[in-house]
Amino acid sequence: MNFMKTILLNLNAGYVFFTSSIYMGVMWALHFFWYPSWQYLNLGNVQDAFVGPTGEATKFFTILVPIMMVSCIIMIITEWKQPARWTTWLISAGIVGATVVGKLIIIPINETIAAGVADQATLNALLERWMMLNNIRMAITTVMWLGCLFYFMYKKTEA
Repeated sequence: MNFMKTILLNLNAGYVFFTSSIYMGVMWALHFFWYPSWQYLNLGNVQDAFVGPTGEATKFFTILVPIMMVSCIIMIITEWKQPARWTTWLISAGIVGATVVGKLIIIPINETIAAGVADQATLNALLERWMMLNNIRMAITTVMWLGCLFYFMYKKTEA
């Protein structure tokens, strides 16, 4: 493989590891640092404390994730007949799984909360479901990140 192609493929794989770390890190931070304070969300503060931050996160990941998916496809193609190919499938399954949970289940909850809910009980139920779903996404992104780690560990042993 020529030098420039090697550099570009390494940058591509590095981007996937970097963005997987961001995605997993956000999920872990949600679980360990922000969840405990969310029991204090109410109808009066939910717009500022929840809707704004989740809206910004959605914008950020809307840019990050499609590029990750393209990068994962590049990794699958370049590793197609290599022993490390299973790691690229694990990474890809992680990004697709996290995206499906986020786009199809979590974002509709975000939109419902953003539109305004009638009472505190409804808000609490939505937030509880939202947190449970993000725990699932935390597990998925952790597996995705481990796929990246195993990919680089395997590539290191090939060198």
